[in-house]
Amino acid sequence: MNELSSYFARIGRKGGTRSRRVLDSGTARQMVAIREARRAGRRAEHAPVSQPERQADTSVAAQAVQDSLWRRASASEKLLQVTRLSRMVQQLSIAGLRQRHPADSEQQLWHRFAELRLGSELASRAYRSRRALSR
Repeated sequence: MNELSSYFARIGRKGGTRSRRVLDSGTARQMVAIREARRAGRRAEHAPVSQPERQADTSVAAQAVQDSLWRRASASEKLLQVTRLSRMVQQLSIAGLRQRHPADSEQQLWHRFAELRLGSELASRAYRSRRALSR
């Protein structure tokens, strides 16, 4: 055996003992989830797109990673994300109303927002009691 082969044989027996990490279970699960999401992305790069809901500005690989992460998320994580997105939409809507109607009070802006979401008839019925209380 030559010198290089004997060196590889010697370090191969050690099995990389110096570089082994000790991971807690949460970190290990997270690493596995990331690895699986990347694999799904690589597989999706070569797969035909059969999902009509894919956004035009999202690549196939990115969509596959996103789908994989959504599948792995718990129900509470999904609910938290949906809640955050709903709040963001609400804040953006009110900011847009504030730009279009800068003289309106916060209560008027909130009523305009309710009209956008609920329609004018239902918003009037839902907020009638608030108007009566605030007078």
